[in-house]
Amino acid sequence: MKLLAVFLCCFVLFSCSSRPRKVWDFSNLGNPSENDYIDHLAWVGSDFLTHEENKEIKLNEESKKYLSNIHDRILKNNEIVFNSTKKPEFHFIKDKTPFLFSLPQSQYFFSTGLMEKYLKNEELYVAALAAEILRSNRNIYEKKMVIPLGFFTVEKMLSLTKIKTEIKIKIDEWAYFVLKRSGYDASAYLNWIQVQNRNTLDFSLYLGDSMGITKEEHFFKNFLAKQGIASVEKKINESNSSKEFYRFLNNIVSKR
Repeated sequence: MKLLAVFLCCFVLFSCSSRPRKVWDFSNLGNPSENDYIDHLAWVGSDFLTHEENKEIKLNEESKKYLSNIHDRILKNNEIVFNSTKKPEFHFIKDKTPFLFSLPQSQYFFSTGLMEKYLKNEELYVAALAAEILRSNRNIYEKKMVIPLGFFTVEKMLSLTKIKTEIKIKIDEWAYFVLKRSGYDASAYLNWIQVQNRNTLDFSLYLGDSMGITKEEHFFKNFLAKQGIASVEKKINESNSSKEFYRFLNNIVSKR
């Protein structure tokens, strides 16, 4: 099941960039197909990364392998949900503002500010990533207008990938089951929601409407109660992570 809210949209045929560009067949521009939009949104990531303000940290091979292993573990243990064989791409942007987003075709973006300040624990990081894996592999994106600027800022990317709170609430529930089936502590997802809710000022660019995350926490606690789980927040211990995670985190924060 795909949770895609349909909006009137306009597509960019060519950006101002001089790089080789894939040609999109938008002959029926008034009613573009869902696949056309998803393919185009996936391509936007390359424009975002080439924008001079978006400085990307280079991951070492150990970090790439660590992240790919998490991604593969989640997909392989949830084959009923995922069918993608696309190799994941992880991008870490030098930015103090905490944010993350995904694009179709297994593309994941995190800011160094988010990693350094809020995702210093492995369980929290995997919980946040699980929701983005769901979005990327199930193509859960709303059709929105894309302005042909030739470059895409963080603000623009977050606007393009933002979805309604009602859809996020359903993703939260899916993320719980995906984490549980993969052998991770699924209750850590509540901590991820609460981190955002307790720091809405810091997450204002990412969240937009702070009331939405409060609603998410309320509904997720009710969901946990239905699963027979007490919705009391578990204390996150930053030292309770694997050595691989710490080496990966050091790869990110040491180059900020």
